[in-house]
Amino acid sequence: MHRYQLLIRTLLILYLMVLFTATHVPLKKGTIPQGTDVPLHFIAYAGLAFLLTWWLSLRWDRLPLKRLLLIVVGVSLFGIVDELLQGIPVLKREPSVKDWVADTLGAVLGVVLYLTLSKPLQVLKQKLAGPQESEQTDSAD
Repeated sequence: MHRYQLLIRTLLILYLMVLFTATHVPLKKGTIPQGTDVPLHFIAYAGLAFLLTWWLSLRWDRLPLKRLLLIVVGVSLFGIVDELLQGIPVLKREPSVKDWVADTLGAVLGVVLYLTLSKPLQVLKQKLAGPQESEQTDSAD
């Protein structure tokens, strides 16, 4: 596995761990300012979908619409599971359909952001790859 792919995968795993922890730690009332929960979900899931799309773009030759939709659906399903787990009484959290909708819309934004930034990310990949990995990539094509 190339260093660049390993870096993106590591970022994705760390992001998932932080996201899961942040959404499951029991909170005292007033910890999060009122009215910010839904926007935070939107931003967090946009980041998740962005990183997931970026990592999968390194594993798949192409990202046709079908695969992009699969990413959005997968992130949305993760949001559903996340919300259902928040219903566990000991967590003192409440599942919310609004949060899940924000998760799903965030997933759409994350995929769109990746598509918008894919060219600059390719340049970054070339810079981080180093001469040996660039030669291996070129010879594999």
